Amino acid sequence: MNEFDRIREQVEAGFPRYLDHLMQVCAIPSVSTVGLGLTDMTDWLESRLKELGASVSRLSVPGSPEALLGEIAGIGPRTLMIYDHYDVQPVDPLNLWITPPFQPDVRDGRIFARGAADNKGDLMARLSALEVYQDLYGDFPFNLKFFIEGEEESGSIHFERICQEFSEQLKADDCVWEGGWFDLDGHPEMYFGCKGLLYIELHCKRLSGDQHSSVAVYAPSAAWDLLRAVASLKDEVGNICIDGFHDRIVAPGPREQELLDSMPFNEKAQLERLGTTEFAQGLHGPELKRAVLYSPTANIAGFETGYTVPGGQKTVLPAEAMAKVDFRLVPDQDGTEIAGLVRAHLKRHGFGHIEVRVLSHENPSRSPLDSALGKAAEAAAKRWFPKPMTIYPYMWATGPMFPIAQGLAIPICSPPGVGRPDSNLHAPNEHIWLKDYQDIIGYTVAYLREYGRV
Repeated sequence: MNEFDRIREQVEAGFPRYLDHLMQVCAIPSVSTVGLGLTDMTDWLESRLKELGASVSRLSVPGSPEALLGEIAGIGPRTLMIYDHYDVQPVDPLNLWITPPFQPDVRDGRIFARGAADNKGDLMARLSALEVYQDLYGDFPFNLKFFIEGEEESGSIHFERICQEFSEQLKADDCVWEGGWFDLDGHPEMYFGCKGLLYIELHCKRLSGDQHSSVAVYAPSAAWDLLRAVASLKDEVGNICIDGFHDRIVAPGPREQELLDSMPFNEKAQLERLGTTEFAQGLHGPELKRAVLYSPTANIAGFETGYTVPGGQKTVLPAEAMAKVDFRLVPDQDGTEIAGLVRAHLKRHGFGHIEVRVLSHENPSRSPLDSALGKAAEAAAKRWFPKPMTIYPYMWATGPMFPIAQGLAIPICSPPGVGRPDSNLHAPNEHIWLKDYQDIIGYTVAYLREYGRV
């Protein structure tokens, strides 16, 4: 029996327990946006980390939920950090869930629950992998630091300060990040960075209170003002029109371009998944793939004003209007700087009376593509998965990598995780496949083993 067969056998023997652990944590409603269940979650995780032989510290700063740092001493000089988060998204709209979001349900080979894919599935797969590794091999040939925060889904507002204040405790040589996933064709994916995110609200108030719509002949309209202001951010074909917005964007280097050229992107499957017949701005082929990784976005996440009851009628001129806008940023854009550019843009176009409120921002992050962890994860993947792995310089989405990768200068790699594009992350009926959960437990053991040999 070869080494990987031994790992698979060990994971299969313990899988009922590992699945039960996942169901236990998915039953805890740890929603950071409303402060729900966070203490129950940290208590559960601290107990589990201690079962694995870790010493556990609780890290926090004023106003933040507690982050956990579980440390396991190894027999080598290097230190590997593993990052995950224990909080989950809100469950709205609740009526679209087939089963209650915090009552994990196993059906059709999948487990349905809020957090199953993001991020409790990866978190529990990695904790389970530590147990499998210890059962098979004993002590780790490196030190381990398991770093688990509790406000990733609400913007990791205090995460950078936690990293700064506890920088000595967080020192490490490499960092495993919250997992990648499998693409629509079943190829595992790995990332070395992420896009950033600036999330803002635009507030416009033009009247002391709502008015009868007959006065719209002479009274200014907050709704029209805000519609025009938001529309000014992009032109008619979708280009972002904010002066200076693109100035700091870094073009892909030779190795990044090589990965971009080889990146699979199933356009037909993506169009079917989206329920549309064409991509925005007519993108396709190499231009589409480049945009996926290297183009920033300006997205309207929500718009609210006036009377909105479906089918109802109320002739009103709203006094106020609000829009939520998010920007996905690419290296080396800076969220604070972009917020300033948005304010300057609105003022220059006659919308200086519109208030810009920054709700959160995370800067984009990049790490070396040839780190020891990256090499180990890639080497293990070649032997573990039946399909070749796709390596991305950046993931399309955002995570709080910047305080670790740039702030603490720890190279980051995000190996394949339990999720898939149709796992309904942030949506009703979030789920993962049981076979993926089992597979990622074993793969994690395999790349930890390989990392110990590098």
